Amino acid sequence: MIGEDIDRVREARNLVREINLGGTAIGTGINSHPDYPKVVETKLQEVTKRPFITAGNLIEATQDTGAYVQISGVLKRVSTKLSKICNDLRLLSSGPRCGLNEINLPKMQPGSSIMPGKVNPVIPEVVNQVCFSVIGNDITVTLACEGGQLELNVFEPVV
Repeated sequence: MIGEDIDRVREARNLVREINLGGTAIGTGINSHPDYPKVVETKLQEVTKRPFITAGNLIEATQDTGAYVQISGVLKRVSTKLSKICNDLRLLSSGPRCGLNEINLPKMQPGSSIMPGKVNPVIPEVVNQVCFSVIGNDITVTLACEGGQLELNVFEPVV
């Protein structure tokens, strides 16, 4: 179910390897040393051991936040699927007397004081909550990327 999304995550990850540094405010590079983008690219590659590349067109890269939208959307997709799996685990482990009780999850903490023998599905519940946060963050990223005007997006810090 989630395995097919590994390629999507890799594709999106490649989009964010393109760096937009040295173009100054709107991508023209005015008042910036002409070698700065290449120096930063090389230094980032050395420090991170990742294949960063300087954007071919810094003006376009300054305006385009599509890579953020793409990777956020892919993470939302994975989170939605993962949350659905957790919902299934919670339902299938409900019981022991009045639920489905199809599977038994490991006991991670004391159960209910009024339902002896109940094992609370705390791990799937926590994973659900993390997924909810990722899905909510996708809305923030989308609106921040959409909110830019002309050549500049002042909302990138929230991304």
